[in-house]
Amino acid sequence: MCRLIFETIKWKDGRPELLPWHQWRMEAAMNLHGEEGGTVPDLASVLAACPGPEGPGIYKCHITYDTRGRVRRPSFEPYRPRPVKRLECVEIPRLDYSCKWEDRKELQAAGEGLGADEEALILQHGLVTDTRYSNVVFGDGSSWVTPETFLLPGTKRAFLLAEGAIEECPLKAEEIKQFRFCSLINAMLDPGDVVVRTEDVLL
Repeated sequence: MCRLIFETIKWKDGRPELLPWHQWRMEAAMNLHGEEGGTVPDLASVLAACPGPEGPGIYKCHITYDTRGRVRRPSFEPYRPRPVKRLECVEIPRLDYSCKWEDRKELQAAGEGLGADEEALILQHGLVTDTRYSNVVFGDGSSWVTPETFLLPGTKRAFLLAEGAIEECPLKAEEIKQFRFCSLINAMLDPGDVVVRTEDVLL
């Protein structure tokens, strides 16, 4: 059955960011889930045909494609980070979100009952993975580490690892308090943009 996948790209000051990393993830998704005869969309061509806003500003670019490689017209909306003040650990051992499926019902269910400024930090067998919409990094103010047990291969996470800006390591829930901060990272967020004190992470 043909399924929908998406990419969220940061469109900053009239240009896309980390486009090669998004293209790599799209190719990986199509290699795993693409249907016979499907082709991998070329993101640069898609955005050239339907460019985003010009001039200064940050926008979230949403591009949906299916497992046959057919792409929908990109959408753009102004972006403001969602404030998060507290994380609640939720154990979901069988959750699989290794591809950015448009159907996120199971993932979103992890945060049922949370407040507007709260977010779920998903655990699998006691190991830290991701929130519902981001990878995570933990730090003490001078360096950042990211759990090796991630759910989704995030583009910002991959970029920061390649640049040597963060390190990967196994991380158990009970080890979170060894750090001072947890920061959410994704295509739209850099380390330090949305930060939660580890004392505000509920185990």
